Amino acid sequence: MSDNALVMRRLSDWIKQQNPEAGEIPEDLDIVETRTVTSLQFVEFLLFIEELRGAAIPSEDMDIDSFRTLRSIVDRHFAHSLTAGE
Repeated sequence: MSDNALVMRRLSDWIKQQNPEAGEIPEDLDIVETRTVTSLQFVEFLLFIEELRGAAIPSEDMDIDSFRTLRSIVDRHFAHSLTAGE
């Protein structure tokens, strides 16, 4: 399993733990618009993302559009950390 796929799996697993009725979460599902992650869960989700990254998300990267899908989260917030180990 690639690093990207592993991160997406961990993110998806976290969402399913919070929202068991969510079922499978496609990487392009808008988790904000569909309320798959509620506004109350969003801060906890951000903290989980930071935990996975091993670093805080800089305030200039706190754009809601970068958190809408699993794909956008991985592309925007994990690209550097996934390539740093290569």
